[in-house]
Amino acid sequence: MNTNNNTLAGPSFFKDQHDGEGAASNHDLKINDLTDLPNDVFLLVSSYLSAHDCVLCRRVSRAWFQAFTNADTSWNFMRWHFSRSREMRKAAEELGEKPDWTRIFAKVARRYYYLRSAKPRSTEKIDVVREAPFNGEFRGVAPWNRWLQWNDSTATFQQKDSTWCVDDGLLVYQEAVSERYVAYDLETRHRFPVAFDALWKTVRRVRLADGVLVIEWCERDSYHRLNDRETVHRHFATAFDVYRRLSSSSDARFPWDITFRSEWKIHFLGLPVNNHDRFFSAHTSTHYALYLWQPNRSPWGEEDPLEQLTVWDISASSPYRPSLDPTGASKPGSDQQGPMVINRFMWRDLDFLGLRQRHTPSLREILLDESNVYVHEEEHRWLVGQHSPLSPPRHHQVRCTSIPFSGVGPRWVDECCADGDVHMSFCPRAGSLSRVLARPPSNFDGTWPGWAPCWRHEEFPYLTVSEVVDAGAGVRMVARQCFMMEALSSFVLPKICLEEDQDEEETPEVRFPDEMWEDLLAKGKIAGDERWVVGEDSKGKVTIVRF
Repeated sequence: MNTNNNTLAGPSFFKDQHDGEGAASNHDLKINDLTDLPNDVFLLVSSYLSAHDCVLCRRVSRAWFQAFTNADTSWNFMRWHFSRSREMRKAAEELGEKPDWTRIFAKVARRYYYLRSAKPRSTEKIDVVREAPFNGEFRGVAPWNRWLQWNDSTATFQQKDSTWCVDDGLLVYQEAVSERYVAYDLETRHRFPVAFDALWKTVRRVRLADGVLVIEWCERDSYHRLNDRETVHRHFATAFDVYRRLSSSSDARFPWDITFRSEWKIHFLGLPVNNHDRFFSAHTSTHYALYLWQPNRSPWGEEDPLEQLTVWDISASSPYRPSLDPTGASKPGSDQQGPMVINRFMWRDLDFLGLRQRHTPSLREILLDESNVYVHEEEHRWLVGQHSPLSPPRHHQVRCTSIPFSGVGPRWVDECCADGDVHMSFCPRAGSLSRVLARPPSNFDGTWPGWAPCWRHEEFPYLTVSEVVDAGAGVRMVARQCFMMEALSSFVLPKICLEEDQDEEETPEVRFPDEMWEDLLAKGKIAGDERWVVGEDSKGKVTIVRF
């Protein structure tokens, strides 16, 4: 017998290990089943099983059920198979002192089975308020007047904002029947009201990020007349603090608190509610930024549009509501806390920084971190329309320009045009989930906004319409579409795909069923994380796909 051979050989292996210890021990040790093995050996064998097999093994017998539902064993399964899952990352914060790892492992294994198969476990539909053609409950800000065109085929390049928003498992929307704003916890499926009175208000945009809900809205009644044909409406932004209660809270039905933080006027005179005046905004827990683009209505023949980028500090709360004080008589002094403007970049500043848009705007969105504004721009070779570029790029050009809030300091620029090479690899950053999840030297928590949005053209001529990136879990869901390409002589169906980062290796995309496009991408937007994906269907209902 070769004593260096450590291969398991059934009961005889353990019998040989006990030779010389007495006849009684030779007859007492019996290994008839996997569950009879010592715990460390059992875990060694179980480590070769997939998560799906670990759950199925619970059905073999009572002994196997007891062994495979052991709390310590289940925790090891979580550590081996789902170390990046939300439950492992936030165990101390959300699961209490003694998590039920047996139940959690089965739940997470089921989730990743459906997620990796790109199949929904369940689908829920919610009826929400839809956009009104005129001044109604919701009137979104119009995107640029440009679209994609290839021969006789056209496609949307930039969608309007949706009437809902979701972040960290909380969906905020306006109910179609009651017309009140509610917050819906996707985990517990409990709803509770948001203290925003929508009566006689038209909401322009709603956004939830960094634990702050911002609702941008205007009064339905006009404030004054701009000219013979147009009137302006006072526009405001209302911010709410959104935070989850501790798990030890006695009121389990309402794990979220939404409290009023502040309100501020986003334009000193007001804006017309039309398809010509546009503004883009972003916020963090401490700052709010708004880029404004307005056609020039000067009677003196000036043609260039009016442009302005304004940054507010919204970290301090204030009970003052300027919407209730039209004359400004009760406006607090500069020494009191509340939202305040920290910088305004006028059109000359934007021109100097290379951010002025003029008549052919390319701005797609603005993003923020703790001290910088990131402006994302993009142009496409097949763009047509009033705001399309006069000199289109070779393929699909994306660019990010970053400037400090103060306006003093270096400017960051990252650009990519998907020029490709002889191997038709259009974007050198394409196909790399690790690039999407990459962190800059400052160790930014999450996907860094400073990268140019190469995800939009990473499979040119496909256009990535929207994506969901759960950086902590290493999961990414993308939605892409393409034209009827004459060169290919075939129609490429839109697709929604899943990518997962495992051990620094890229896994192939898994495609969702084709009918999911109609259920999720009617507004060109998906959101969510590893647990679910949220979108809007062709009938205007919010679709929640759970895994």
